[in-house]
Amino acid sequence: MSLIELRDVEKLWGDVVALSPTNLLIPEGGFTVLLGPSGCGKTTTLRLIAGLDAPSAGQIFVAGRDVTHEPPSERNLAMVFQNYALFPHLSVADNIVFGLQVRKASKQEQSERLARALTLLGLEKLRDRKPSQLSGGQQQRVALARALVAEAKICLMDEPLSNLDAQLRQEMRQELRALQQKLGLTVVYVTHDQAEAMSMADRVVLLNRGRIEQVGSPREIYAQPATVFAARFIGTPPMSVLALDSGAIKGSKFGVHAAPEGATHMAVRPEQVALGGDIPATITASEYLGADSLVRCQIGSEHVAVRITGQQFFEPGHNVQLAWSQETLHYFDSDGQRVDQVTAHPLNGE
Repeated sequence: MSLIELRDVEKLWGDVVALSPTNLLIPEGGFTVLLGPSGCGKTTTLRLIAGLDAPSAGQIFVAGRDVTHEPPSERNLAMVFQNYALFPHLSVADNIVFGLQVRKASKQEQSERLARALTLLGLEKLRDRKPSQLSGGQQQRVALARALVAEAKICLMDEPLSNLDAQLRQEMRQELRALQQKLGLTVVYVTHDQAEAMSMADRVVLLNRGRIEQVGSPREIYAQPATVFAARFIGTPPMSVLALDSGAIKGSKFGVHAAPEGATHMAVRPEQVALGGDIPATITASEYLGADSLVRCQIGSEHVAVRITGQQFFEPGHNVQLAWSQETLHYFDSDGQRVDQVTAHPLNGE
């Protein structure tokens, strides 16, 4: 069941298109991540769902109800912002129940919900502290608890972990995911960090310049990127995309024998390229990463990354031979769209 639906939703700021006409279904009980670079439209989409901004066109439905023109308070949503927006003069407990007080919930209801939230997020011993006495991770938990006491089934999160250090971010990813699954929440989560998306999401909505590039599970987008943008954005390090010219890798004599009709670019992931083969290349840089190394090579005028296990080191300028399997290659046309390999035929006439 789709709990949230966008139908031809568009957002304009004067002449600037923040979000092109968009259709999107967000399933109930899942962890959906809106992913993309700055300015791609992901936060705009979240704010439209929340009711903080009004669409220029289109309709927004929550649980089958048209909420396009309803205020945030009528949408039964909770939201966690990048800025935790905690009141510095209030205690942890008072910050958490502030929304319930505004809605004039009974003292007993406030107390019961507060107790559940404090226990769920491990904040019992911090209930009387002020925000200035908390670490970044603790403040993040308080902001999350404040959203959870509303007991809304939909929780919108706008880059809530971006203010935390790398190690704490990783810990909080696991906690957030476990919490979402335990409570059966429908989470819509905005981030520019593809590692967050890959590790947390049931479903990723990849945006670029106000348009949806691809929707799918992290595994699906990683294995079958629909566009060049998706290929380059998902994966660390990203997929190498090489231009083709007259049936060969551009600037080289290495022919691509099974490129589909209309393919102008070929792509391959670094872990699917190996040393030792029949593809001549020159090393341009080498990065030591501990358990493995990332070696950047040039084939003709194009560049490809190779992930090598072990502690090998290569000097720039060193000539090597590379290899990859045909099954690991991806092809794209001049518009950056994926080309199905089913129509494969020899581009170089062989």
